[in-house]
Amino acid sequence: MPTNKRKSFSENTNIMLVGEVSAKCPKCRKPLMYEKAKTSNKKYELAHIYPLNPKPKELELLKDEFRLHENVDHPDNLIALCILCHTEFDNPRTVEGYREMVALKQSIMEHNRQAKLMDEYAIENEIAKIIDALEHVSDEDVELSLEPKELSYKINETMTRLTKNRIKENVSNYFSFVRKKLQLVEAESPDSSIMISLQVKTYYLLQKKQTQNQQVIFKNIVDWICHRSGSDSNEASEIIASFFIQNCEIFE
Repeated sequence: MPTNKRKSFSENTNIMLVGEVSAKCPKCRKPLMYEKAKTSNKKYELAHIYPLNPKPKELELLKDEFRLHENVDHPDNLIALCILCHTEFDNPRTVEGYREMVALKQSIMEHNRQAKLMDEYAIENEIAKIIDALEHVSDEDVELSLEPKELSYKINETMTRLTKNRIKENVSNYFSFVRKKLQLVEAESPDSSIMISLQVKTYYLLQKKQTQNQQVIFKNIVDWICHRSGSDSNEASEIIASFFIQNCEIFE
């Protein structure tokens, strides 16, 4: 059986694969680089998830397993690991270890895909005004709404109970407040609130194309709002996302 020659990967490939794990081993979290004599030095290896040259026993072991890419040298089948974790992954090869590494790489790829989406899909700058208002809201500004019963029909079992309760509380406490702020934004900048609603709806539909898991979708939308608004307040972004669930842009 012909063997594949071990490839020397380019500097760009190394930078990309080290960058996607934030320069830390995704298994043990130890740094993949070290500084010495004012230079950065490697403390990692690029590991093939599906082996470069599988032995007969490994071929049998992995014959029914999912592969991230048919080309073993494709970046999708490579992951930057510290030398010790790479050695432990390869010796001995196990189905459990292979599945764990596939799941780890898929998680990294999904994180990078979400980061790209967040950068590509904008939301009107006026959303930052609403988040700022939420960050400085007082008890006098909060107008309690009725129990948002509609949410029970929109949120399914893929959402955790804790998140579901938080969304209900957000809607109950802040729905009226956010709606009034959107009206003020609309008065200052006509059609901006419509644009925000459409942008949120579009981003939700993009997420829905990838997964039906509402917990994941909600988190990704919250992260997007946080990122695009330039806010450090995850809570305020959750309140905005909760508003749009009740308002039917998210989870029909």
